[in-house]
Amino acid sequence: MSWLCLLIFCLILENFTSLWEKVRDIFNTNVIFLRVINVIFVERYKNTKMEKTVYFLGSGFSKEAGGLVQNEIIRTILDEDFTRGNERLIKAKDNFLGFLKEELHIYEDHYCNVQLEDIFTPIDRCIWDGLSIGRYSARGLVELREEFNALMGAAVNYSFMKNKACCDYIDEFAEYINGIARQRMVDGEDRVSVITTNWDVMFDHALKRAIENGQPEKLSVVDYCCYVSSWEANDDTIKPGLLAVGYGGYNIKLLKLHGSMNWFQCPMCQRMYVRFGEEIAIMKAAYCRHCRKNYGIPEINSIKLQSNLLLPTYLKNLSNIQIKLVWQNAAIELSEASRIVFIGYSLPAADFEIRQLLARMIRPNAEIQVVLYPKSSHVEAEAERYRNFFGSRISEQDIMRLTVPEYVRKLKDKN
Repeated sequence: MSWLCLLIFCLILENFTSLWEKVRDIFNTNVIFLRVINVIFVERYKNTKMEKTVYFLGSGFSKEAGGLVQNEIIRTILDEDFTRGNERLIKAKDNFLGFLKEELHIYEDHYCNVQLEDIFTPIDRCIWDGLSIGRYSARGLVELREEFNALMGAAVNYSFMKNKACCDYIDEFAEYINGIARQRMVDGEDRVSVITTNWDVMFDHALKRAIENGQPEKLSVVDYCCYVSSWEANDDTIKPGLLAVGYGGYNIKLLKLHGSMNWFQCPMCQRMYVRFGEEIAIMKAAYCRHCRKNYGIPEINSIKLQSNLLLPTYLKNLSNIQIKLVWQNAAIELSEASRIVFIGYSLPAADFEIRQLLARMIRPNAEIQVVLYPKSSHVEAEAERYRNFFGSRISEQDIMRLTVPEYVRKLKDKN
């Protein structure tokens, strides 16, 4: 009986081996397909323990490179040099200040004290409900908000150009992240990702430079974890992250929860255009080249590219298909993380969508670390906010009172 069982087993094994060789021969004709299948199924579900770090960056991350925290944006808009020689910016600034004065009845000497949520929340509520504010109809508010979107982005961009502060630490952090991410080409492990609430593209550009400086032999990209199209038709450097991994390269996942200054979306086809390097003129009109080609549409508002920024408001609209993808992928990254490091993020109450994301998706046993700016007058209040939010998952030694350059140097020394 045992010999019979052994014979049957050998026949089964022989048939299975033959079948596997046929399947392998079929799939070997498409190596990229095999690699993509490996990424999706094998790596995600293998049982080996993997350490993964997610870095969560707030506005404080870019502050020492000339970036703005929220309460400095209006002060920058009021700077006389901000709009000099730019008629579009002058018009947008006049409309913004006129809205504060005429519709919200704010005194001029109080402009810098106004919370941005108190400006954009009533606008968003009226847009959603089809209501008017003063002389602005619901449709007029949509146009006004798009203009304010561009104005906020221009203010952030202006601050970087004006201050020209040292941004070496941003490049160093990008090199550090790139060094970890590129190991994926060797062992296939997904060890790191970055989530940020920042609109600016300082870190985006630094990551792009870090990848290029490493001169990878295979396709490697900054991966926004949503569907993107290149701003220039002939730009081959902007590709999906999964495609890069499928080709044997690697991706650096950068999930921008509140949008980005280099993202512009077509309201018709929902494509999102991305550009690195040279700054896109934020106030300049541009149109979807795909819709113009596919439908023969001229340069009209239905295909005019719109900035994709989520401004400070208590009514953030997360229904945009691209923003939804970013948030869904951010949830996955947090769920996979064994360690989350918050840098320059104050965990404000207004970000209740982010707070629910953190509460819902972070593992109970994940290590939580926080880097807070030591010279801030609110540093202890921010530390207490983290202690109250994460409870027993965070200890006093996990809250580091360091500048971002100091923390980056600490990372490099440890590495």
